[in-house]
Amino acid sequence: MEIMLSVALAVLAAVAGFALLTRISDRVQHEQDRLVGADMASSALALIESGIATPENLHNSVQAGVISLESVESGQLIRDPVFRLEVDTNPTKWSGLIQVDVSVLRVDDEEQVVYTASQLVRQRRGGL
Repeated sequence: MEIMLSVALAVLAAVAGFALLTRISDRVQHEQDRLVGADMASSALALIESGIATPENLHNSVQAGVISLESVESGQLIRDPVFRLEVDTNPTKWSGLIQVDVSVLRVDDEEQVVYTASQLVRQRRGGL
């Protein structure tokens, strides 16, 4: 009887430990996605602010990781996208400035937003 009780307690401890490890692993993956999302959103905002890319070029683009200037210039399609960018622009009360919002969504996770960044960008003549 004592042996069965100790085995049952050991099994319960193992199940609880496995559940804890699973939650920790999910949390680590979520934080890694947030870091990649923050880097992608910052890169997209920098490309828009510098005039290299436009919000229209980056909106709904799919990315495997960090945005590179080469992939934007070449218009390469990525076979197995991990993230998708949503870029929205909104007018502001300040003349010559527009608010650019970049959201990074994880494609395989029901389009869950992993990171969002906003910045005021100076409008250029003939558009953003």
